[in-house]
Amino acid sequence: MIVNKFLDKIDVLKLQIGQDADKILEAIDIDEMLKDPESYLNALGQQFMKDHDKEIKQGFREGRKFATKIVDKL
Repeated sequence: MIVNKFLDKIDVLKLQIGQDADKILEAIDIDEMLKDPESYLNALGQQFMKDHDKEIKQGFREGRKFATKIVDKL
Protein backbone atom coordinates (compact mmCIF):
# COMPACT_ATOMS: atom_id res chain seq x y z
CA MET A 1 0.00 0.00 0.00
CA ILE A 2 2.74 2.49 0.96
CA VAL A 3 4.83 1.46 -2.02
CA ASN A 4 1.93 1.77 -4.47
CA LYS A 5 1.03 5.26 -3.26
CA PHE A 6 4.66 6.34 -3.53
CA LEU A 7 5.00 4.92 -7.04
CA ASP A 8 1.77 6.61 -8.14
CA LYS A 9 3.08 10.00 -7.00
CA ILE A 10 6.42 9.44 -8.71
CA ASP A 11 4.68 8.34 -11.92
CA VAL A 12 2.82 11.66 -12.07
CA LEU A 13 6.08 13.56 -11.69
CA LYS A 14 7.76 11.40 -14.34
CA LEU A 15 4.95 12.13 -16.79
CA GLN A 16 5.22 15.88 -16.23
CA ILE A 17 8.96 15.88 -16.75
CA GLY A 18 8.85 13.36 -19.60
CA GLN A 19 6.44 15.44 -21.64
CA ASP A 20 8.75 18.44 -21.45
CA ALA A 21 11.80 16.31 -22.22
CA ASP A 22 10.19 15.34 -25.52
CA LYS A 23 9.61 19.03 -26.30
CA ILE A 24 13.26 19.80 -25.61
CA LEU A 25 14.42 17.10 -28.00
CA GLU A 26 12.27 18.63 -30.73
CA ALA A 27 13.64 22.12 -30.01
CA ILE A 28 17.35 21.28 -30.22
CA ASP A 29 19.13 23.44 -32.77
CA ILE A 30 21.60 21.01 -34.33
CA ASP A 31 23.69 23.77 -35.93
CA GLU A 32 24.12 25.56 -32.59
CA MET A 33 24.83 22.31 -30.78
CA LEU A 34 27.54 21.34 -33.27
CA LYS A 35 29.37 24.65 -32.70
CA ASP A 36 29.98 23.81 -29.04
CA PRO A 37 28.17 20.62 -27.96
CA GLU A 38 29.29 20.66 -24.34
CA SER A 39 28.24 24.25 -23.64
CA TYR A 40 25.01 23.90 -25.59
CA LEU A 41 23.95 20.71 -23.80
CA ASN A 42 25.01 22.06 -20.41
CA ALA A 43 22.90 25.18 -20.95
CA LEU A 44 19.98 23.08 -22.14
CA GLY A 45 20.28 20.77 -19.12
CA GLN A 46 20.53 23.66 -16.68
CA GLN A 47 17.42 25.27 -18.15
CA PHE A 48 15.57 21.96 -17.93
CA MET A 49 16.56 21.58 -14.28
CA LYS A 50 15.49 25.18 -13.57
CA ASP A 51 12.14 24.61 -15.30
CA HIS A 52 11.54 21.44 -13.30
CA ASP A 53 12.86 22.50 -9.93
CA LYS A 54 9.38 22.13 -8.43
CA GLU A 55 8.96 18.54 -9.67
CA ILE A 56 12.48 17.55 -8.64
CA LYS A 57 12.00 18.91 -5.13
CA GLN A 58 8.59 17.24 -4.89
CA GLY A 59 10.17 13.91 -5.89
CA PHE A 60 12.81 14.38 -3.20
CA ARG A 61 10.15 15.12 -0.57
CA GLU A 62 8.08 12.11 -1.64
CA GLY A 63 11.16 9.88 -1.42
CA ARG A 64 11.95 11.17 2.05
CA LYS A 65 8.36 10.61 3.25
CA PHE A 66 8.39 7.11 1.73
CA ALA A 67 11.69 6.22 3.43
CA THR A 68 10.42 7.54 6.77
CA LYS A 69 7.25 5.45 6.53
CA ILE A 70 9.26 2.33 5.67
CA VAL A 71 11.69 2.86 8.56
CA ASP A 72 8.78 3.49 10.95
CA LYS A 73 7.28 0.13 9.92
CA LEU A 74 10.49 -1.73 10.83
